[in-house]
Amino acid sequence: MAAFRTFLRSGHAPTLGAAFLYFAFSCCIWVLNGALAPFISEAYQLTAAQKGLMLSIPIMAGALMRFPLGVLSQYIGRKNATLVEMALIAVAMGYGFFMVKGYDDLLAMGVLLGIAGASFGVALSLGSGWYPPKYKGLAMGLVGAGNVGTAVSVLVAPPLAQWLGWQTVYAVAGAAILVPMLVMIVFAKEPPDVDSHAGLRSHMACLFEKDGWAFSLIYAVTFGGFIGLITFLPTYYYDQFGVSKVQAGQLTMLAAFMGAAVRVMGGWISDRWGGVNTLTVVLVAVTV
Repeated sequence: MAAFRTFLRSGHAPTLGAAFLYFAFSCCIWVLNGALAPFISEAYQLTAAQKGLMLSIPIMAGALMRFPLGVLSQYIGRKNATLVEMALIAVAMGYGFFMVKGYDDLLAMGVLLGIAGASFGVALSLGSGWYPPKYKGLAMGLVGAGNVGTAVSVLVAPPLAQWLGWQTVYAVAGAAILVPMLVMIVFAKEPPDVDSHAGLRSHMACLFEKDGWAFSLIYAVTFGGFIGLITFLPTYYYDQFGVSKVQAGQLTMLAAFMGAAVRVMGGWISDRWGGVNTLTVVLVAVTV
């Protein structure tokens, strides 16, 4: 416990907490269509191909939106970028509640959910930016544990949908995003670890780093696989095993929670073993 207090004092704990909350709520909203998929499929009588497309669009959109959000954060600051993103998420939830009337609208909603999926890079950079190199792994692991929001989504959204109707869940999510916005405004401070005056060419230089592409590929397999499974599992459990819509969410929650819990451990280990060594062990374990 003393070591953890030393870690917290080495940076800015309120910013770390605000970044975690922001990422947790974003993850919760990002996978909403997956959590609500049994209800949506029943409402629109979707085929297997339509389900697959509906579930994949938020993931792809989130991946594509991460780079422009990251560039934006370099110019207006990471804290401000999170506030812009959360405001856009609230607008997107309004679209889901008022405008989704059919399958095409649902696909457009999937693109808008991708806004929430863009949060990862900014959240980790904001939360870990105050911490020295020897604690970077743990700081990023704690913020990254915000993907526990996926567990909250699959656990809470189905009962809410059963009670209020599945489209009303979008409205609830739109109101809920005000919580991390307020926390971010009050408690977070912009880290001093980035040169905000660097030009666009400097920011684009990362596209020519071979290590960046290698880690992106690994990330696509690891976190991409995780978020893909979490999005699809409610549909899988409901269609293949005949469990209730709520039970499907509860079963998915177990996998989602484990994914969040081991992130903190992974960050802590990487501070001691090194990131590459830790990643090698993870990939071997995944292969097995």
